[in-house]
Amino acid sequence: MNLATRLALVATVATTSLALAQALPERTGEQIVKQQCAQCHEKGVNGAPRIDDRAAWAPRMKAGLDAMVRSATAGHGKMPARGGLANTTDAELRSAIAYMFNPAGIPPKPAPAAAPGPNQKIVDGTEIYLGVKQKSGDTHQVTITLRDATSHAPIEGAQVEVKVTNPVMGAETKRLQPLKSGDVVSYAADFRISGKEPHVISVEVRRPKTAKTIETKFDYRGASS
Repeated sequence: MNLATRLALVATVATTSLALAQALPERTGEQIVKQQCAQCHEKGVNGAPRIDDRAAWAPRMKAGLDAMVRSATAGHGKMPARGGLANTTDAELRSAIAYMFNPAGIPPKPAPAAAPGPNQKIVDGTEIYLGVKQKSGDTHQVTITLRDATSHAPIEGAQVEVKVTNPVMGAETKRLQPLKSGDVVSYAADFRISGKEPHVISVEVRRPKTAKTIETKFDYRGASS
């Protein structure tokens, strides 16, 4: 077999191996590293940068991950082409290099906080929850529950004032009284609220040991509106 024939055979085998690899499910970077790359990169054989040695990898990564993939594809120094694993795809090489640079991976972004509902407001570090419960006829109990927005601990000893306003009945203002049920601390008072009319419920809160007054408003419609 002459040299040209041998080269053509090698090229055919490499092409076939790569085609077979592309037909299979893509392996993770961790799988590729454990299968092949760790043989040298685990202990730094022949000067290979060790896995998770950021200081060793950083100068190589300056050119970018694409350049690293091209280098690994062609072979570099004593490392053979594709790290000696001929059926490794470019995408798998990219994942393997990224894994060796940072095995822990990029931490997931925290889930965005749920948007407050219509009966919840967050103002100046205070969570304010509105509750309205019909007692009899137009008499409703208005309840305000307070929690610290950071610790979510209930806030006791606050001063809470509520004004209920609608275009027909006018306005009614009251200082709410503490109301405790188990571990839940709330502030409550009875107001006249017609279920047929829209209401604006204005809330003023002064947390204990604080001179600042927190203000917010809720739009409220009764169940029969």
